[in-house]
Formats: sequence, structure tokens, C-alpha cells
Amino acid sequence: MPIPAALLSFWRPYWQRFLARRHPVESGKVRIRHQRLYILPTLYGLGFGMIFITMLVGALNYQLSLGFFFAFLLLGIAHAILLRTYANLLGLQLSCGTPIPVFAGENAYFPLTLLNEKRQPRFGVTIQARQQAESASTHIPGQDHQLLALPVQTRLRGVLALPRLTISSTMPLGFFRCWTYLVLDGVALVYPQPEPDPPPLPDHGTLSDGKKMQASGNEDFAGLREFQRGDALHDIAWKQSARTEQILIRQHQSPIGATLWLNFDELAGLPVEVRLSRLTAWILQAESTQRPYGLALPAQQFPPALGHDHLHRCLSALAQYPGGVT
Repeated sequence: MPIPAALLSFWRPYWQRFLARRHPVESGKVRIRHQRLYILPTLYGLGFGMIFITMLVGALNYQLSLGFFFAFLLLGIAHAILLRTYANLLGLQLSCGTPIPVFAGENAYFPLTLLNEKRQPRFGVTIQARQQAESASTHIPGQDHQLLALPVQTRLRGVLALPRLTISSTMPLGFFRCWTYLVLDGVALVYPQPEPDPPPLPDHGTLSDGKKMQASGNEDFAGLREFQRGDALHDIAWKQSARTEQILIRQHQSPIGATLWLNFDELAGLPVEVRLSRLTAWILQAESTQRPYGLALPAQQFPPALGHDHLHRCLSALAQYPGGVT
């Protein structure tokens, strides 16, 4: 008989608090110990048990030696399977690496390393994160390790902690299910979801105080200045330096608009999440067209640049903007 939904919802908070106390967050390499392993028969195991009971009752009623023999043979087989299923997870070690950042709505793949120090291989090890439909299964050869990417669905931007894991196995034969819970110290960075159809990139940008941006560049000559430590030799204006008896450096400048500034405050009137989504889409668009861009947020600014590191810094700042989901 199915358990009523109201009863489940009543007990679920107590059950979750119990699991949180019994399985706290652990970092580094975590070994599965026997105190935290649970094992119960599956439907096949219950059917196997019914066969054993039926055979035993028949043997008792009719005093059949052959019946006792087969009944206790089945019992011995079941006991051996129970121990083997239990040993399939006992002593297994797991650790979690750092996943690649993803955009909200995508799957974050947490890299898990499963280390088997025993000589016997471990078959049918299944790992599933809490409240996730997808799971991952693998087998680990003896004295070897296995890498596994566990998918976790993301919904909102921010820092996503790896949910509690359920590690289970029904091998061999599927008569018993052995499982345990683990909470590993793993987090994934989730960028805001890019706006599907954003407006074109702005022609120019302004800082939060309304001042126009004048980006330095290398297109137009903008004047001379005194030499400073760290200046490149090819920027020295030798003729002018000879006339003034000072080492002068040529300054160049790109026209306003060649370097793009994306300003959070310029999107006033839009909800915060919509602003972040639009800025994300613009950043990706600027990066794909190789147009240098800067990002101005109320609390921090990133000077114009290009490249993977700059892209990651800007998107990380948007992902961790106050109000995100942790």
C-alpha cells in the first residue's frame, strides 16, 4: 500500500535533519565505512526468501531430508550474496574535483574519483545526487580507480554545492540493495543564463557616475608623455626626445566605441536578473566578435580586455552578484 503523501511530507524534514547529522559534509578523499552502510532485500530478494520459506515449511511437514538440504542451500546462497553485496561498497573511496562552470539551466558535471584498493573488482556502483533524475553507474577494477562525471541540473545562477549523494549497488544477482549517503565538499559556479534574444551591443559605455569612457588603444596618435619605468622601447619618440632632452613616449588612443563598456547601471528599469542575463549575452557576443569589452558593476569594474581569463572573471562576477542562489 503506498504511503500517503501527507505523511511523507510530515516526516521528510525530520528525516532530512537526521541524515544531515549522520552524514555531515566531508572534504578530501572519503572512505565508505561499515557504520554508514545500509542493506535491504529487493523485490527479487523477497521472492527468493518466499521460495526458501515455502521449501522449508514443506520439508518440515513431510520430514524430507532432500527438502531440508535445498532449503538450507538457498539460505547459504542468500547469505553469501548478502555479504558480497555489502563488500561491493565497503572501503570504496570517493573524492570530488572542481567542475567546469556552466550557464544556468545546463547540467553541471561534478568530477568524482572512485578508488578501489581491494583486489576484487566492484561491479554496478551507482551514484545519484539528491533530487536528480539522472544517475551514473560504473564498475571499478581491482586496485584501480575510475573517473565519473555526475550530472546535476542547475536552475539559477550562483554557487551550487554538490547535493547529498546516494551510492548504491545491487550486485551480484540483485537480491539485496546496499547503499550509503555521502556529502562531499564540491561546488560549481553557475553563470547567469544568457538572454535568448538580446538587443545589439551598445555603441559606447559610461561609468556609473555618468562619465564617458575613453579607452586607450593603438589606433590614433594622442600625444606625448614622459618616460616611465616599464614603457616599451618601440614607443619612444626619438626625434621629439632629442629636441627636448627628455625621453618622451608616444601615446595612442582608440576612438570611443571601439572599446566596449558594459554598464550594469545603464540597464536601470530592468529587474536585476534580467540585467545580469543581458550582460551575460553581451559579454559572449563581444567575446565571439573579438571586441574588447569592460564590465562595470556597482561594486567592481573590469577594464577592457579579451580572452578566456577575462571572460571567466566577468561571468564569475555576474554569477556571484548579490542575491544569487547558493
